[in-house]
Amino acid sequence: GQIKADGGSQEKFDDGMREIRKLGIQVWPSPDVMEFMGAKDALCKVANLNIGLPDTLAYYSPAEFEAGFKKTMAFQPRVIKQNRGSAGEGIWIIKLKSGNYCKTYGERSCSDDEVLDLMEANDNHSEEHTV
Repeated sequence: GQIKADGGSQEKFDDGMREIRKLGIQVWPSPDVMEFMGAKDALCKVANLNIGLPDTLAYYSPAEFEAGFKKTMAFQPRVIKQNRGSAGEGIWIIKLKSGNYCKTYGERSCSDDEVLDLMEANDNHSEEHTV
């Protein structure tokens, strides 16, 4: 990822984080937790725990994406990440242009004609699309 791209070492970074934890300083998630859970869907694995958010999903098919994205998008702004790449590439921050979010997750789903404001996290360029 970013560390190796900048000439560093992920292993040295992880070892440094482990040393900080040994000093009693909280580092969450620790490198060991990240490795155990997997980087791409770690938040999905804790979605239904006290520390998680139930509207955190991973999509593995177009049908899952259509249903899940419309439901979560209607609830609150989203951050979505493609299942490849790193260093911020392919991460999008998405908001409903109208700001018409439901109060309870699952109360509604977005319609196809609702307008989205999108910002790509790597270079901060903005786009506007319908659902």
